[in-house]
Amino acid sequence: MKFGISPFGIWKPGYPEGIVGSSQYDELFADAKLWLNKGWVDYFSPQLYWPIDSKGQAFASLLKWWKSENTMNRHLWPGLNTVEVKVSDRPGEIKNQVELCRQILNPDEAGEVHWSIAGLTKSSNMLPTLKNGPYKEKALTPKSPWIKAAPLEKPTLFINDNASFIQTSWSTKNIGNVFQWVLFTQYNGVWETEILTLENLSKDIPKFKDGKRLNAIAIKAIDRLGNESDYMAKKVK
Repeated sequence: MKFGISPFGIWKPGYPEGIVGSSQYDELFADAKLWLNKGWVDYFSPQLYWPIDSKGQAFASLLKWWKSENTMNRHLWPGLNTVEVKVSDRPGEIKNQVELCRQILNPDEAGEVHWSIAGLTKSSNMLPTLKNGPYKEKALTPKSPWIKAAPLEKPTLFINDNASFIQTSWSTKNIGNVFQWVLFTQYNGVWETEILTLENLSKDIPKFKDGKRLNAIAIKAIDRLGNESDYMAKKVK
């Protein structure tokens, strides 16, 4: 389990320079900066609910400041005001904010928290803008190495040649600790990946795709904390 908080996006006015607005420290009596400095959270989602070009609450400046305070390297996943950020083109603004987060933060761990789900489900343009843009590809949950977890065992991979495709299945001893699978397929020496849910334990993989021949198959297990097992791979003749 991961524990996180979503505090007001401004710790105090003037942090960083040029930021104005309410002070969560003085008005809400919450020292969110201390909580982040001490690493008392697993993920931290400051409510950066203003447009990128907001003069007194500049999105990038605030995110960079919170990043500088993340001294224990916890997950920094800013909160975005997907429902009512004050701009004319809300889907475009949120898309740009997601892309800006990836530029400022570690791209391997970047993520966002959307306020709220209604901003995605009740907007005809928001969901397709994100799904066809920055959220086009599935991603694994970033690892939380400070949380102890039982190591996952390497899965067992079974393959069977069936004319035009390879019957593929897999299993593992500690399946109760598995959250997802990552299936790797290699065509003409180039690896492709696919993230699968726990109940997927088999797949028929075509031996040829787009004129390319299947060379190898591999599988690994992922737990809820993003930890990965070793992979098992087999060549395809």
